[in-house]
Amino acid sequence: MKSILLLSLLLLSTSTYASDQKVSLKHGQNVHQNHCLKCHTDSIYTRENRVVKSINALGKQVRVCRDNTEAPWFNEDTDAVINFLNKKYYRF
Repeated sequence: MKSILLLSLLLLSTSTYASDQKVSLKHGQNVHQNHCLKCHTDSIYTRENRVVKSINALGKQVRVCRDNTEAPWFNEDTDAVINFLNKKYYRF
């Protein structure tokens, strides 16, 4: 009985995590579309000589862009954009 309960909780938490990830990626995509694409196209992420070569560099670059444009983002918005860009373009 305990095993079934534990398995059920594990499956539920995995399902919730997957759902949260999907919402976060969608949020990151929306924030990116509404703010980042005002200054550049997404070809900046796929160019041959791109500057970003790690997840840490990606985070730093997103924060630099956010700060330079004075985007009214919360930390969750910034993290969502980083996760979206990583998932779609970089795959670190």
